[in-house]
Amino acid sequence: MVLRMRRWRLNSGYNGATDQRRTQAGTIPMLKHYMERNLGQFEFVYGLWTPAQITTELWLDADDASTITLNGSNVSAWNDKSGNGRNATQTGTAQPLYSSTGLNNRPALDFDGTDDDLVLSSVSNLNSVSQSWFIVAKRDNASGRTEIPFGIGNKVESDGLSDIPRWTDNKMYSQLGYVANRPAPVSVISDAPYINCVTGGAVQLSYTNGTLIGTGTTQSLSNFSVSDGGYVGSGRALSFSNRYFDGKISELIIVPSVATTQDRQLIEGYLAHKWGLTANLPADHPYKNSAPTV
Repeated sequence: MVLRMRRWRLNSGYNGATDQRRTQAGTIPMLKHYMERNLGQFEFVYGLWTPAQITTELWLDADDASTITLNGSNVSAWNDKSGNGRNATQTGTAQPLYSSTGLNNRPALDFDGTDDDLVLSSVSNLNSVSQSWFIVAKRDNASGRTEIPFGIGNKVESDGLSDIPRWTDNKMYSQLGYVANRPAPVSVISDAPYINCVTGGAVQLSYTNGTLIGTGTTQSLSNFSVSDGGYVGSGRALSFSNRYFDGKISELIIVPSVATTQDRQLIEGYLAHKWGLTANLPADHPYKNSAPTV
């Protein structure tokens, strides 16, 4: 009897959920043992994990050219990949530029910091603090003024304005709803590309490149309304005159839950390897050296 080399792909509808990862972690060794005994030598082939494996509320991806509508060199529409139809558009003259090499020689939308932004067609179901937001971006100028790459709500901060991240005095923090006792990070964040994440809940956690930079206590979304709108490239609070972002945005993901450490690191790993930011992850990050797979 001759045993032939065989090549197998294991992909059985895995969607990235924690319980499925645990099941798969226990199943793969048993399946491998069975196949070695009965089918000879083989090689497992894994696919790379993406947010398509999980439920997302919003997913904007500059690397997917099919989701971007150009008006010359400007972006008039950036379509949502979540399946919820929350497309971001701008019909006026304040359209960001598209750059195929804008962030680490990868695609990005370039916002001018003056009036560029894209408006979400819907923010329904986004007026909740029980979510987690992720963004890959790069600020162009350390101006010291307040700049917001992505925000929801155009009222005053205490009414439940949400944004990720917020640059103030060259320091970075984020919030979902109104957050009290929110410390800005002690150190100044440079204008290098970064991955920023904020997980909601009673106590919100803000991470940059996989490292915790601040916490805050959620107070309320008392007067927040989905009619207030959502903006890519700005945060239009009525109590502030200028919160436009001067920089590049490559990807934005919102998931409808407070991410566990394991799930947060999964998304960070996907983003870091996709956008060339693995050097920014801490040494003990589980996806420092290899991208997450399915």
